[in-house]
Amino acid sequence: MSEMAEGWKRVLDAFGGWIEYEATEFGPWTAYFSLDNLHDLTDSERLGWMHKMLEDVIPGRIDRCRGAKVALEDFLPYMPEPQAIETVRSMIDLATLLQGSMMAMSDLIAEMIEAYRSGGLDDIIPLLSSIAEAEEDIRHHMSLFSQGFGKLRALGLEMPDEL
Repeated sequence: MSEMAEGWKRVLDAFGGWIEYEATEFGPWTAYFSLDNLHDLTDSERLGWMHKMLEDVIPGRIDRCRGAKVALEDFLPYMPEPQAIETVRSMIDLATLLQGSMMAMSDLIAEMIEAYRSGGLDDIIPLLSSIAEAEEDIRHHMSLFSQGFGKLRALGLEMPDEL
């Protein structure tokens, strides 16, 4: 396999793993970004959800994003022209921005735990709204990767068929 093909494989594997994590590990937990769904849980289940998000789910999401960024950084030297280099760099910057947004979401969850412990569901309503807005922003930015891949394709950097 050529170095370019190996680079594509690493990038696609990293993004595939990230997409799978979003669908199977992160996505199901987002149902509780809604106050209505939190009402259906017991006190200990609510705190369990918050701790799971803070300690496992969001860190796993950040790890997948970081893995995609590293794969893109490793792919960068194989770009044949300035436009392709700039496109991959913008995708790397996008991954960096997303990591920061995900870390900020983690901070909101930590705030939510404290607010819930001191005041219950009523005190976390503003935080739930902030988390939902943050998630909408994260998903919007994640969708921008397809533009980067499209631009690489338009520059003639097709993904190898044998992958």
